[in-house]
Amino acid sequence: MLYKLFKLLNSSSLSASGVSINFKKGPKAIAKSILWILLFLYVFGVMIVMYSLYMIGTYKFLAANGNQQSMPLITMLVAVAVIMFFGFTSVASTYYTGKTEELIMSLPISSAKFFEAKFAVSFVSDAIMGLGMFAISSIVYGYNEGLLTNPLFYLGFLVSALAFSIVSVFVIYLLFILILYFIPALRKKKLLTVVATILIIIFCCFYGFLNSSVSLSVSNPEFVNEKMGQSIEKIFEFSSKTPVFMYLAGALNGRIIPILILAAIGSGVLFGLVPLIGGMYVKTLNGFSDVKAKKISAEKAEEVIKKDVRSVSVFHALFVRDYRNVVREPAFFANGPLFVYLFPVIFILSFSIGFIASGEGLGGLITAIKESAQTANPEMLELVKYIAAIAGAAFTVFSGTFANLATTSFSREGKSLNDLKAMPVAFNMIIKVKFWHAMLYVGIADVISMIIVLAAYLLFQVPLTIAELLSIIIVMTLMALSVSLLLIFIDMFIDTAHPKLKWENPMAACKQNLNVLWSMLLSMITIGFIIVLLVFVLPKKLYALVILSVIYAIIAAPVGAGYFKYAEKRLKEM
Repeated sequence: MLYKLFKLLNSSSLSASGVSINFKKGPKAIAKSILWILLFLYVFGVMIVMYSLYMIGTYKFLAANGNQQSMPLITMLVAVAVIMFFGFTSVASTYYTGKTEELIMSLPISSAKFFEAKFAVSFVSDAIMGLGMFAISSIVYGYNEGLLTNPLFYLGFLVSALAFSIVSVFVIYLLFILILYFIPALRKKKLLTVVATILIIIFCCFYGFLNSSVSLSVSNPEFVNEKMGQSIEKIFEFSSKTPVFMYLAGALNGRIIPILILAAIGSGVLFGLVPLIGGMYVKTLNGFSDVKAKKISAEKAEEVIKKDVRSVSVFHALFVRDYRNVVREPAFFANGPLFVYLFPVIFILSFSIGFIASGEGLGGLITAIKESAQTANPEMLELVKYIAAIAGAAFTVFSGTFANLATTSFSREGKSLNDLKAMPVAFNMIIKVKFWHAMLYVGIADVISMIIVLAAYLLFQVPLTIAELLSIIIVMTLMALSVSLLLIFIDMFIDTAHPKLKWENPMAACKQNLNVLWSMLLSMITIGFIIVLLVFVLPKKLYALVILSVIYAIIAAPVGAGYFKYAEKRLKEM
């Protein structure tokens, strides 16, 4: 029963069984599985390499100072911090997903079993990450300390990873349950989406810091050693105040007593405490549903009846419907339009944190750019205008198309597509609404790019006239809109040809949709191709961007006309 509940609650995640089944469904499904596997290997390969480099560097620093015996403690604290962080993100995004929880609550299943399955969903992902981190750190430590031949060494990092993953996920759930149990007003899906989004921003900033540190470890190892030494000193200070952590870290040395203690703690939490809070968890789900019913007075009802009714165009009504479907569903909003607003924030914060991590000050950088701008010759200023227009257009295309509105146009509808088709509305109108909804976020991204260009102009005091600044903005907009137009037509064609309409959890329409992956690859390849073309082939003048924009617009026109004709026929068959 527990495994069946786990599979039901985990249906929105990309599982190994789901990928393996695709190998039996023909060439297209096999290609889809291969792409997902390659993406998985790439992402985790990069993470493994980065973490391995950090652990190797940490051990070398400790060994140079005669403190290598502290490696297990550092391993434990770093792993627990990462597990807690991603555990918060996982719990916040899956605490309540909608109809699945409501369906399970209607079944004759105990609250304890329900919560155990829910707990397992977050625990499995955290345990995999914990095992990987403990394994890498332990192998680095064990190889250098000659512990790889000790069987208890392997048992130690296995038990440590599982025990700390169990305790971490339990503490996170307990915190959420207590808050939502005593403060019912916070039981909102959007609020949990905001929490998960904030954590993602923090992760992106932290990733920028790590990436900068990796680069600095090659160019400026003394600086990295200094920063690492400061961090390790803080860890030593913490461990001196809490010797219990130092003792438990002995499990990574293969000591049997710490291993048994961790195994007992993990088992106690998993089999004793997790079932106890199942009832409280179920009670906190009451109030999460977006379907609300409110009884109103007779006077209020009369007021509603007498209220003027405004008529709007069919296009306006359909557009508002499509827009609200996205912004009201956290899964659609968080995996699409939210990126348009967050990308500039993440980019700026990551750059700033990474630059600060290099030991420089932002004030010095701004001053240096100002001085360079004031002394730049006309040829250099012309190049600045060219680069600013390219960067702004690339930024707009990247963030606008990564909103995934075009590549999930019909996939987002799911079962409601039949309701949409049943409306007395021309299919061509539905397709136009989908198109302009996708273009809306390109426009928003372009406005954000304009603001960034204007802010840079004022901040760095670039000696350009208002007319020259306007020319940059106009050319940037033309370039971004023409390229985005073609990409959106192609993205919509991909989703129209192969929409993902069979899903129960809205998250599956975004995260398990191969169309989204194709769109991301297409956007990155297009942006890369244009940048190479503009940097190495075309003259570095604004008129070159105008010519390229016209070419893309000419290509997009017949592609768009062909798509609308195809989509109208295809929609009848969906």
